[in-house]
Amino acid sequence: MDARRFDRVGLQRIVQLINKTNQFNLTTRRYSEEDVVPLLGDSRSVTLQIRLTDRFGDNGIIAILIGRLNDERELEIDTWLMSCRVLGRHVEEATLNALAAEAKRISATALIGVYRPTAKNGMVRDHYRKLGFTLEQEDADGSSRWRLDLQDYVPIETPITLANAVETTS
Repeated sequence: MDARRFDRVGLQRIVQLINKTNQFNLTTRRYSEEDVVPLLGDSRSVTLQIRLTDRFGDNGIIAILIGRLNDERELEIDTWLMSCRVLGRHVEEATLNALAAEAKRISATALIGVYRPTAKNGMVRDHYRKLGFTLEQEDADGSSRWRLDLQDYVPIETPITLANAVETTS
């Protein structure tokens, strides 16, 4: 797995995935290229594009994450989406490890995840629970807010090797 910050090289594909991924998309927020470009140099944001290569070949960019640091130093996960073709291969756990490492790098104390239900994303309703987050709030519409404290976070063991540390490029 290769995890790196958003860059101009991958920008078109990043925006394409943000706007077309529905099933494994926790908030289904949509952004244009003009919305994403300011994140490239934002020191209070974590942006990750995840690429997976396995014995069968290069799967390309299979996950996109956007997190923003709030005033309480919590990283609010604005966007977490993944390609369904890599589910069940421990990519979710490896992606969380990369996100937690980046959040710690910018001095975040916790990850805050939100699930907003849609007609198509029910498969990720328990995503945060499965990754060890604690439920903070659940609304009547099925939306939920989750928290993972980073102080004692231990990366989840997976068979996935991180081939590249997160880089800052533009």
